[in-house]
Amino acid sequence: MSSKHPQSTGLVDAANGLPVRRHTETGNYYVRKAGWPHFWGRVLDALAVIAVAGVLIVVFNSMVQNYALGPLSYTLASSTGAFYGAVAAIWFLVLFGYGMVCGAFGGLGDAASGMRGVRISDGTTSGAWLGGWRAVCWSFAPLYVVLTISAALSGSGGDSFEAKFTAIDLRSGLARGQSPVPDPKAAAGHKDDQGLPKLYGRQPDARP
Repeated sequence: MSSKHPQSTGLVDAANGLPVRRHTETGNYYVRKAGWPHFWGRVLDALAVIAVAGVLIVVFNSMVQNYALGPLSYTLASSTGAFYGAVAAIWFLVLFGYGMVCGAFGGLGDAASGMRGVRISDGTTSGAWLGGWRAVCWSFAPLYVVLTISAALSGSGGDSFEAKFTAIDLRSGLARGQSPVPDPKAAAGHKDDQGLPKLYGRQPDARP
């Protein structure tokens, strides 16, 4: 399985002018989501996880402080390690749950920015189970933040540091049924190449 994004097909999207690519196994066309919309969509996903986990952790802490959990409250209140272990469990459960939603249906960031994370090979989504584990893995990869900012600055897209996935543009002309058009830059370059003189190779003999 290829781990690299396929090269451009020589076509561009009729609506936004971005390069059109093919899924490596199915051959279907797709348009990658441009950098900044992708980045801010993932920021929204992160904020959603932080908000939900934060509310649950505050509620959990209140229950422990008020001894609403019975004997468990005494254990958690007397053991710092147990308390923070429970807080970490809440964080990762929320993260895993949100990742399952993203993998199966798409998250808030996907909806807001009009994108969807899919496999480069065939255009399928990760699914709930893999989506949950991918979200957990992202939380252990600070480099992901650097890479997504770098992708945004370069105008490219990419669903993560994991090269098997990419974010496709659901608001592109292609996604709305418009046929792609030839890339005018590629056509101009091809025309220039045909107009260049042949400087190398065998030349015909010059005879009188």
